[in-house]
Amino acid sequence: MCGIGIGIPGPVNSATSRAVQPPIMPGWHDFPIKKVVQARIAAPVLVENDANLMALAESQLNYPDSPSMLYVKVATGIGAGIVIAGEIYDGVDGGAGDIGHIKIPAAAGYRCNCGSEGCLAAVASGSAIARRLADAHGASSSRDVVRLVQNGVADAVTATRDAGRLIGGVLSTAVSLLNPGVLVLGGDMAQTNEHFLLGLREVLYQQTQPLATRSLQVAASQLGDRAGILGAAILVREHVFSPASVNQVVARHQR
Repeated sequence: MCGIGIGIPGPVNSATSRAVQPPIMPGWHDFPIKKVVQARIAAPVLVENDANLMALAESQLNYPDSPSMLYVKVATGIGAGIVIAGEIYDGVDGGAGDIGHIKIPAAAGYRCNCGSEGCLAAVASGSAIARRLADAHGASSSRDVVRLVQNGVADAVTATRDAGRLIGGVLSTAVSLLNPGVLVLGGDMAQTNEHFLLGLREVLYQQTQPLATRSLQVAASQLGDRAGILGAAILVREHVFSPASVNQVVARHQR
């Protein structure tokens, strides 16, 4: 065992490898994940936000020539991963990419899992769509929404496109700020027969200046459910073969 990569659905402080107030993981704030796992397994433990790991995998395996990527995961919640020049960008405290909790007018009065009201995730996440389809179609999760869309249920298709438009509006600001080369949609909602992506593209291009989107490639994830696992493996590989780690191994053998 040369290393363990762990992805969690919430912000991670890269300096401490601890979760930082994860909205959908009550009770996990500041929990010493790395310390607990390392006490049981003698190997380096690397903890990262799951969307960041997915972004890393997509970037290295499918878009290695793109200098920057914005990866958006839409499933139970909404999160984004940012990769610049092949490196994950976490932000100062691990909060970069936490777009699900940006306030939008369309979400006014809707309560989010984080306890606040008006968050994007409260109206545009897979779980939010499932709640709207629960009574009429028995949906209880984002995967139920995907199934309904794939079966051509009109209510599900409409709700999915509407959610894509709301996320596209938020991403128009992110794209204008970052000017990425690639925007990838991942998570369960990437499997909705392009309906989510169509709604997202529609508003994204309407609300963004042509210069910001001129070279932008917008696509669904090619790695699907494997993206997080592959990203964790890449994170471990880069740690094991980093100059600092290699020097430590050499130094141990020279004693």
